[in-house]
Amino acid sequence: MNIIEDIKQKKEFSKLPESIVERAAQLSKNDVKESRSLLRKYFGVFLTNKIFKGKLSADGMLKSHLSSKKRNYPEFYKSIFSDIKGVESIIDLGCGANGFSYSYLKNILGSVDYLGIEAAGQLVEHMNKYFGKEGFFAEIIKRDLFDIDFILDILKRQKKNRVVFLFQVVDALENLEKNFSKKFILDISKECEKIVVSLPTESLGGKKGFVVQRKWFTDFLKENFKIEKDFSVDGERIFVISVEQ
Repeated sequence: MNIIEDIKQKKEFSKLPESIVERAAQLSKNDVKESRSLLRKYFGVFLTNKIFKGKLSADGMLKSHLSSKKRNYPEFYKSIFSDIKGVESIIDLGCGANGFSYSYLKNILGSVDYLGIEAAGQLVEHMNKYFGKEGFFAEIIKRDLFDIDFILDILKRQKKNRVVFLFQVVDALENLEKNFSKKFILDISKECEKIVVSLPTESLGGKKGFVVQRKWFTDFLKENFKIEKDFSVDGERIFVISVEQ
């Protein structure tokens, strides 16, 4: 058994893309325990037993996933899209369980196309099953966000006007490769009209102000884009940025 197979023996990592597991192994110098610890921080911590079973309602799944449980989705989407019209497609990168909120998104935008990219195969399977059952024009693809050529090709094929979601993804990208989030956002900005980025302002346990203000990131956004909105809600700071094509 090689190290990738060994790491993936744990249930929470069994359906991650091999490229992600391999990157964790490299960062951890092929230490299985350290590799699993790194992966658990960004993937396993979100995958509770309730998520694995996938037998909850859509709202139940959202409340069981740590990245989405605090969101009041009707107000969350209303705040983001209050001044945005004519959206044809949403591309949700590192979507977590967010696909289960599609009905709330639909209430705001109508039957907008929705495509999510997520690494945790268990979530991908549950959300696609949910979409099929509800008859939603939506899909989740299991993929590594570091596969930027694939991501750009996906973006090119979506209907304009395209809005990209990056909810609580920046920190994970930065910890896996320093400054990658800047390059990533610059690259995807070539193939969309708006990007909505969220950063956590509370720890998973609810402790407020647990991180620095990330001035490096806000400065990067100001230097490269027009920030249309910058507000905080439910433990997240939200940036809505427009992209000049």
